[in-house]
Parts: sequence; structure tokens; C-alpha cells
Amino acid sequence: MTITALPRMGSGRVSEARRLQFHADVREVVAWMRHYVEQLGFAPVARSWLYALESEGIITKGDFNWAGKWLADRRKEGLIPFELVAADSTRALSGHDAHDRELTPREYINRQLRESLDQAKQYWPASFWKHQQHFPIIWTEKRDLIKLFEPELPQAVRRFASKGQADVNSRVALIEECQWAESEGLEPVILYCGDLDPMGVKMSEAILENLMPLAKVLNWEYELEEMAEDGRIVRFGLNAEFVDNAGLLWIDGLETSSGEDLANPNHNHHDFPYVQDYLATYGQRKVEANALIANPTAARALIREELWFWLSAAGHKQWESENQAASDEASGHVDAITRMLAMFDSVGALYNPRRLEQAVAEGVNSLPPA
Repeated sequence: MTITALPRMGSGRVSEARRLQFHADVREVVAWMRHYVEQLGFAPVARSWLYALESEGIITKGDFNWAGKWLADRRKEGLIPFELVAADSTRALSGHDAHDRELTPREYINRQLRESLDQAKQYWPASFWKHQQHFPIIWTEKRDLIKLFEPELPQAVRRFASKGQADVNSRVALIEECQWAESEGLEPVILYCGDLDPMGVKMSEAILENLMPLAKVLNWEYELEEMAEDGRIVRFGLNAEFVDNAGLLWIDGLETSSGEDLANPNHNHHDFPYVQDYLATYGQRKVEANALIANPTAARALIREELWFWLSAAGHKQWESENQAASDEASGHVDAITRMLAMFDSVGALYNPRRLEQAVAEGVNSLPPA
């Protein structure tokens, strides 16, 4: 299913026929959005829907303001279901009423025992990094890329979205993760995925430059330089070859969020080296990283190939084997404890301190009938 434009009602007095047609056109947009969500496996936030629309050529980046309002208005009118647009976690409600659902202490304790014993069976003592040499950290420009990549990311792999240039706190946290990795005998690796446009390419090339002032404050500048020299600061996407192979859409022009085009000689930044280098290499076109949501299979293959270049499959297999053996041993102990608790409960001793003490001291058979 494809759409070519976001429908508009028009200004002035609107006929009933035009209103019905508008609603029908919006339903087509909703069907297209549902298809997108089914492909992705999650609902993007409102901002990412704008990138999705741009990647399909339905709007341009200069249309973001009115298209964002269009999306919000259709949701407020009930024409676009709320569940198709994910909530921004930074604006989510917080606070909750915490209480237990059981009516009696015994019911509560029984549930806690069951859950604790079930959890004990999942004993998993070995660190994911025990048999690894490298410590890759995933850095993307957009939050929805993290969601897109996550099915391919082991839980232990750190990942974050910078939403453009990473702020100071994010950069400090990134360096501290690298420091921790080195303290554990691992070699940290920064894997960056961003837009294929002048600023996106500039950002990836400037990672070392952006991190260095904070690395100096944290007394880690030598190690950061060593990472760069060893090729452990990597831009793995987007690049032109991948874009073409994955069938992602090139957007004509180099419009910024302000609606101005960097390809225009009158733009203040047009003659900057990073813009001229980009134009010489790629021409007057770009690809937003969010365009990856149009091809989830290719996106996940991209992160899988890059990630497992740095991770050891043999080390991963050994880690799983060691932990599974530990979990199996714990499960055996849990089963024995469960049988013991069931025995004490069957003779009325589990919640009766006196009977429990007698059962422990003299044996279960010494107890009178409960």
C-alpha cells in the first residue's frame, strides 16, 4: 500500500461530500501507517512518522512543521488511532499506586515463594563479556533506529540515541562505558549509524573531536586517540552502497529542518568544506537514517553484520553453555526445595512455627493430625 500525499480538507466552507472524501483519504493514510507498524514491530513516535513520510517522498523535511500539526490534529479528531503513534517517554506520566493484590499474608508469601523459586532457576552467573575481546557500543542519531536494531542486539550491548549532536551527559556516559570496558580487559568500540547528509557525515567524522574535550577532563584522551588509530570508532551506516542495495529512497535536495537547502549557493553554509565535500561525493541528495524503517530486514542485517564483526560467536556460545549448566544445577536445587516446602505445607507446618519446629526436630511423622 502506498500514499502520495497527506490529504487536506481545504479552507473556507467545506461540503459534506468533500468532508467524506477527506475522511476516506485519511483512512488510507491510517491503513498505510498500520502496514508500517506491522513491518517494524513497533509504533514510531510522532517525529519518526515525519521521517517515514519523508523517506517515502510524501513530504519534504521543510514540511515537517505542518505535517506534524496535521498528524496531531487527526489524532485529536479521532481519525488516527492513538496506538499508532508511540508516546515520547520524556513526556510520559510518572508515579503509580503500588500495592499487593493478595487478600492475605499467606497468599502474598506463597506468590513471593513461587516467583523467587522460578527466578532462582534462571541463575545466570557468567557475564556476557567473559569470553569476548571487544566491547561494542551502538550510537544512533534517532531513537527509533535503536528500536529497529534491538531484535539483533544482545541485552548486554550498550546502545543510545543522541538526537543529533550528543549532549555533554551522553558523551561523558559513553566515555565512562569505554573506561569500564578497559578496566575489565575489553577493547571498547563505538559503532555509529546516522543520516547520509552533510551534517550526518560531519557528525560521524567529528566523534573523536567531540569526545576529546571530555576525555581530557576524565584523563582518558590517550586511550580515545588509540581507539581512533585502531579503527575502533566506526560509522557503519548509512552509506551509498547500502542505501542502493537496500532500495532506500534518496531525497532530492539538502533541505534542513528550517526549510533551507544547503545545496543552494546562497545558503550561509553552502561553501563550508563539509558541505562541498558531501556535494562532490553524493550530489544534491540525501537519505535520512529513519528511512531504514522502510526495510527492517536490511536494517537488521546491517547491524547484525557489523556487531558480529566485533563479537566472538565462539565466545558467545561458551557463555551460553556455562550459564545453562549453572541454571540447570540451580533448577535441581529449586525442585528439592519445592518438594520440601510442599511436604511441610501438607502437614500444616509451613505457616505454624510450633509444628514446623517439631517437624524439624523430631520428624514429620511425630506431628499430630493438622
